[in-house]
Amino acid sequence: MIALTFISLLLLLLATALLAFSRYVWDAFLLLIIAGGGLWLSVASTRPAERSLAVYLKCIVPSTLSGWVRLSAFIMVVIVSLSARKDVPGRDFTVLLLCWSLAVVAFTATLLLPWLWHQRATLRPRRECSALVGLLLLAFLFRAVALERIPANLGGDEGTQLLAALELVEPPLDNPFATGWYSVPTMSFLAYGLAMRLFGATVAGGRMLSAIAGTLTVLTTYLLGRTLGGRRVGWVAALVVAFSHYHIHFSRLASNQIFDPLIGTLAIWFLWLALKPGEAPSAACWGLAGLVAGMGWYAYFGARWVTALIGMIVVWRMVVEPRFLARHRHGLLLFAAGWLIVVLPLLGWYTVHPSPLTERYNAVSIFASGWLEREVEITGKSAFALLLRQLWRAATAFHLTPDPTFWYFPQAPLLDFIGGALMLVGLGAALRHASWPSRGMTLLWYGTTLLAAWAMTENPPSSQRGLLLVPAVALLVAWGVEALWAALQSPQLARVTFGIILSVMALYNLSFYFGLYTPRRVYGNPTSEVATTLAYYILEHPHRACLGREAQSCHSMVYFFGAPYLYWQFGGLAFLLRGQVGVDVLPDTLPEQVTSPARFIFVRERFGELEAIRAAYPGGTVAEVSSADGRVLAQIYDW
Repeated sequence: MIALTFISLLLLLLATALLAFSRYVWDAFLLLIIAGGGLWLSVASTRPAERSLAVYLKCIVPSTLSGWVRLSAFIMVVIVSLSARKDVPGRDFTVLLLCWSLAVVAFTATLLLPWLWHQRATLRPRRECSALVGLLLLAFLFRAVALERIPANLGGDEGTQLLAALELVEPPLDNPFATGWYSVPTMSFLAYGLAMRLFGATVAGGRMLSAIAGTLTVLTTYLLGRTLGGRRVGWVAALVVAFSHYHIHFSRLASNQIFDPLIGTLAIWFLWLALKPGEAPSAACWGLAGLVAGMGWYAYFGARWVTALIGMIVVWRMVVEPRFLARHRHGLLLFAAGWLIVVLPLLGWYTVHPSPLTERYNAVSIFASGWLEREVEITGKSAFALLLRQLWRAATAFHLTPDPTFWYFPQAPLLDFIGGALMLVGLGAALRHASWPSRGMTLLWYGTTLLAAWAMTENPPSSQRGLLLVPAVALLVAWGVEALWAALQSPQLARVTFGIILSVMALYNLSFYFGLYTPRRVYGNPTSEVATTLAYYILEHPHRACLGREAQSCHSMVYFFGAPYLYWQFGGLAFLLRGQVGVDVLPDTLPEQVTSPARFIFVRERFGELEAIRAAYPGGTVAEVSSADGRVLAQIYDW
């Protein structure tokens, strides 16, 4: 062990020297991990003099089949990570993806099978299971019906992500362990691409995966709530998520933010099972929590916060629980192993391309982006006053301050007034009993995520960044129901009262989203409305020269007069009209060459240029593209 200590110390000194001089930073971090492991082994060991090398090897080499499977899976993932770092144009990543998937499945099986065997004795009553299936069917119905038309607009970011998904899954399979548009991990695009292979490369097919993820979040919220506070808490929390207009909306978008609450609830549920006294096998739940938290690194950036949140929960329990590390040492190692099994290929990509790791957060952070300094200069207010305004907008998102972005733009708080009242009661009850683990965890989840997602980012409360808060809010509503249920002192009266209240809450959410919000067509901003309406019109009304028998060989060229308001490459247009060739025509210019048959398209802001085109290319026909309420959005001149 003297040699191990000496070598580890040298590696540690080398790593800190590289960091100090900003040389080979990622290699320095790797050396830190190796040196830390070596020093931990040397310091933690009580090495008797008679111990031999074979004794130490026996502690490292697996002694069970599960151990060998996990070690083999880890080695396979390391190989995949090293290979995936190589950026070779036209390379097919199918084999690497299959190897990684096999390793993750094998590692998961060693944890999941023993846990399921233990859970066989704790099956829910048949009546409760039937009711839960009914709730999930309702939740899926509200998320999956009429996906092509609700919301009516296809957002630009939606269309861009769907195009990236289709391009990724086209043979040869591109790198799923990399990053792409806006530094988003390409694994997200792979998931939506595979979903479109199953459900069709349409708007509804692209959105279906989100509808499924949103429905599964209702289930995981129920499981988490039931584990934290019993059956009533589980049901109330699940009902809040199932009928939340905020959650329903994002469950109907082809965008990966909807996976944030699913990953959060599932990871924290496994974590809480691991922390419950007397639960077995708790180590398996630690490993499963690590696997799920690792999956969050391939989703939207909000899902990465789940790893940090679990870290904070662990630190909190270490402070308040005696001998926490001694009791959960094995589980913590399994958590780290499960997390690494999933994330290592992406970490390998970041060692070669480090900027995508932080550039998206830096772009929206009020500190890293320079937003705070700019606002101080523009508004003349102090930094402290601006921070208080940020905190106020974030804290009132569910009761007062509406989402200012066109990701949703409901022109109302993100929580209905009934849920908002119950949430305030639950927040007060949770603060009163903050020392209770279930309440303390809910407050930690809600408070830290509120700060990270909204208070510390630009333009709060931006709805796309706050979806991880939805289950936490649902739990606070459930704690509010629990407190009022006890205050009523009559189970029958409480059952009738809250049956009515929760039913009205559900109906209000559904009527707001489908009856009030949907007809506004505000999602995705006016640009998305123009692009979607125009794309559907073009699909339904081809150029007159492309009708009849000649249609198969006809390819009309589109000359798009939209810049700088709308471009031909806009995500909604590009996805819906993929295969249609078009070019942007800048303001006050004419196309250099026009091939027949030609289609000239003008957005509202450039209607005045139509006459010049008609003069240059006479004999064509003009058509207008109107919105549902009769507004003329675009004009088309076919020549």
